[in-house]
Amino acid sequence: MGIVQLGYVGVGASDLARWEEFATRILGLQVSDRAADGTLHLRMDDYYHRLILHPSAEDDLTYLGWQVNTPRALDEIVARLEAAGVAVTEGSEAERAVRKVRRLIRFRDPSGHPFELFYGPVVMTSAPFVPGRPMHGFKAGPLGVGHVVLMVDDRDATERFYLDVLGLRLSDYGSGPVAFFHCNPRHHSIGIAVRGALPTTKRLRHLMLEMQNLDDVGIALDLCQNAGIPLTITLGKHSNDHMVSFYVETPSGFALECGWGAREIDDATWEVTSYDRGDVWGHRRVPRGEAFAPRPDLASAGARVAP
Repeated sequence: MGIVQLGYVGVGASDLARWEEFATRILGLQVSDRAADGTLHLRMDDYYHRLILHPSAEDDLTYLGWQVNTPRALDEIVARLEAAGVAVTEGSEAERAVRKVRRLIRFRDPSGHPFELFYGPVVMTSAPFVPGRPMHGFKAGPLGVGHVVLMVDDRDATERFYLDVLGLRLSDYGSGPVAFFHCNPRHHSIGIAVRGALPTTKRLRHLMLEMQNLDDVGIALDLCQNAGIPLTITLGKHSNDHMVSFYVETPSGFALECGWGAREIDDATWEVTSYDRGDVWGHRRVPRGEAFAPRPDLASAGARVAP
């Protein structure tokens, strides 16, 4: 089966307190635990965690964790990595303990982004997900965390690596040097853009979390307005995955896309398309430094929807 989902995302964070407030009270994630060194594990479904925040001044991507379902599937991808001349490192016992997985290996993509491949994640069947604020929950489970968009040095080389070595599948191309890839019915679990094509200095352009209900996206937008958290892109709908979403600046400085309603891919009938524009409507970029003025009437916005 190969890679089945983007299982977790690791981020270096300089302000864990702000991150916890943002993740729980704005987005609705749940804190699983805090390690002795301050590492924060955050849940969005039955998995022990989906987002891991490590104390770090870097404020950027630390690793992406790609899940396979069996030891054999992991070994097969390792064999392709080694045949392609990619250095592969076995994860240590300490790393496996932090990730809550049975086994993991580490490697880098052609732009040096840190990737991990794992199987055997801890699933909390005895402790249901409890959102950090009233909401309907996230669209995760077998579809994984959501998606990420990374900045890369060479789109073509990265595309070949993701397709031929990792076994991801091409979803479509966006306007400009942008490409999207999937590993399950989620339209894309990863997208890539050439460095300089988008306004960011981060490796991680954005992380997307998909909510189960459009109202929860609207309430998150209200909560961002109330807290004066700057948007990077306004509410809109994408042309390729049909996601209705907005983008907000995280405490680490990269963007987080909060969305709903994306279409899914059936590989038996899917046709790769190139889009000449990224959006059906909306999604206007917000100049950096512009933020909403806090609105007291939205202070209890998160209480308007029952969990």
